[in-house]
Amino acid sequence: MTITVTTPPVPRLAPEWQDWLASNVVRGCSDADMMRTMRDNGFDEQYARVAISVVRSMTERVQQNSPSLLTDYKADRIRLPASPRIRAGDREVQVGFTMSDPNVALLIDVLSEDECSKLIQLSAGKLKRSEVVDRKTGGTEVSNVRTSEGTHFDRGENAVIQRLEQRVAALTGVPVENGEPVQILHYRVGGEYKPHHDYFEPADPGSANFLKTGGQRIATFVFYLNDVDSGGDTVFPELEMGVAARRGSAVYFEYHNVEGKIDPRCLHGGAPVVRGEKWIATKWLRIGPYVSA
Repeated sequence: MTITVTTPPVPRLAPEWQDWLASNVVRGCSDADMMRTMRDNGFDEQYARVAISVVRSMTERVQQNSPSLLTDYKADRIRLPASPRIRAGDREVQVGFTMSDPNVALLIDVLSEDECSKLIQLSAGKLKRSEVVDRKTGGTEVSNVRTSEGTHFDRGENAVIQRLEQRVAALTGVPVENGEPVQILHYRVGGEYKPHHDYFEPADPGSANFLKTGGQRIATFVFYLNDVDSGGDTVFPELEMGVAARRGSAVYFEYHNVEGKIDPRCLHGGAPVVRGEKWIATKWLRIGPYVSA
């Protein structure tokens, strides 16, 4: 005798609830909070638990592999003046290209050869292994994600840094006080910085520690202090674009708009140096005055 047991079909989660769960995962909501809301709206607890688990798993995978698919970010007008040549304080700068939404630009001759050489000379004797942000604790740590050595210069520490900071302010309209210290990084053959975001992810437990010293980062300058013989491009995987390191030039990109949203499309990294070495200066801009902790 054959007994057939039929299991009632599991109801499909409505698209609006799928979107609601995905958006809350992106915002960093806990499973318990989402469970409470679903239960209050009549969902069976076991069904809600499975739905949350499935949507969280899928959303986090997309966040890691293709974050731009999860954003409705709309860029503001880029802060740079709309001109092929810009007066940046004491120096005229040529615009190599400008991209809108996402906002990315290449600036040429931002620093002179002498200024690039001086920054390398001043940094060479005080380099140490670079660290990355610890997203859980709000501290920093050494990681193979970033295989470089570096140092930094406090705001206005020397004449070259003062000129660089004044040019950044003139180009963007962002006050000097909103800039973090200039970071100098040195990459040897094989050195790289795997793709990452410069902003502090709001959902990360450690972000609050960084945000209290000036708010969210809004934009980045990467200044190239030397020509790299081979490799070392600044790559933007989401944009399928790379920028070659050329002495005196800089790549600039923005990832925060007036609505307070952040742009995951500005994922970027430093490709491995194949031959020679790479020296860069990085300048991060904040939404408010930066005061070191």
